[in-house]
Amino acid sequence: MNKLNVIFLIVAIFVISCGESKKKTSKKEVVSTKILMNDMEKGAQLYRSKCMNCHMTKGGGIEKVFPPLANSDYLKKNTEDAMKMVKFGSNKPIKVNGIKYNGLMPASGLTDKELVVVFNYILNSWGNDYGQVSLEQVEAVKR
Repeated sequence: MNKLNVIFLIVAIFVISCGESKKKTSKKEVVSTKILMNDMEKGAQLYRSKCMNCHMTKGGGIEKVFPPLANSDYLKKNTEDAMKMVKFGSNKPIKVNGIKYNGLMPASGLTDKELVVVFNYILNSWGNDYGQVSLEQVEAVKR
């Protein structure tokens, strides 16, 4: 009986440890592609306080002065460069939807976490369906 108990105990530990490792793996594999509503609301608040004065309520900008964020070919194709501009500021000329913009983009003063939520708001508002950025992506953006 003693050997039987030891064998039973070893099998039980093996089964439990295998089951736990599968659970851990499946948790890592499940990644939500939706942005949490709370994060969208935070992003909207940050947009209104930091971006709206130039890029306007619905992201349309002001032609030849402040580029649009809504339906922006530049934002869609150059998200990392746009993050760099917002994070550090820029006076680099850009072309958005065929129109040249040569104004100053001041550094936003936002933290990396705030940049994530405001960018995800912008990338998914006003008809934009440009995906998401992660904290790791924003942190990787350097001057």
